[in-house]
Amino acid sequence: MRDFSWCGLDWHRRTREEAWGPAYNRLYAASNVTLPNARGDVTLRVTNPTGRSPVSAEMSTTRRGFGYGTYSMTVVKRLAAMQPELVWGCLFTYDPDAGPGFTEIDICEASAWGGNGHRRPVTQAHGYWFDARKDPGAGSSMVSFSAGTTEDVQTHRLVWEPGALTYQTFAGEGFDGAVLKQTILNGPNVPVPARERLHINFWVFGGNRGNPDLVSEDSVRVRNLSFTAAASGLPASP
Repeated sequence: MRDFSWCGLDWHRRTREEAWGPAYNRLYAASNVTLPNARGDVTLRVTNPTGRSPVSAEMSTTRRGFGYGTYSMTVVKRLAAMQPELVWGCLFTYDPDAGPGFTEIDICEASAWGGNGHRRPVTQAHGYWFDARKDPGAGSSMVSFSAGTTEDVQTHRLVWEPGALTYQTFAGEGFDGAVLKQTILNGPNVPVPARERLHINFWVFGGNRGNPDLVSEDSVRVRNLSFTAAASGLPASP
């Protein structure tokens, strides 16, 4: 069911009634995803109205089946300064019906993953899941890198083609800034298109000795999301 339109796509905002992961307490609110502002930005927030039970945010496309092509989005946030329990899911494809476990391609996920007592820095990751029944590394392929300490704006681009994923993260808005990280992942486990939706989320992780109940309110702005389908099923390399 469509809640709003943005960047040429129809989107649904996740509600409290959709009580499933990944947030540790499974709390989401549609109001934690704002409608596009005059500039076209959408903001995702984590709130904590009681001070003891944070509420996460997620939005997903009503459309299913995107497939091979080029995906990009600009993120306005100093990710390195995030609280260690927060996870910025950024833009990702997700197909819960794909076997043997769900498939997911993460254009750039960022977190300190609870921080192991708040000592672990925030990192970003380019990667994908091909079998969610297995542990990370066995059912996924990820390359982590620094979230950076000074970047307030980053642009992410992914080219998905048969058997290969090419990721690029740029400093600033657009593709003219410094390339902070480029990753190429290929091989037989790269997901194949099926009925994936696009998702963006901002949520709270409960492990690694963090304090998820005490997370304070935070937000991330996103803009300029785009998807260009591959011509004849094969996109040009960036």
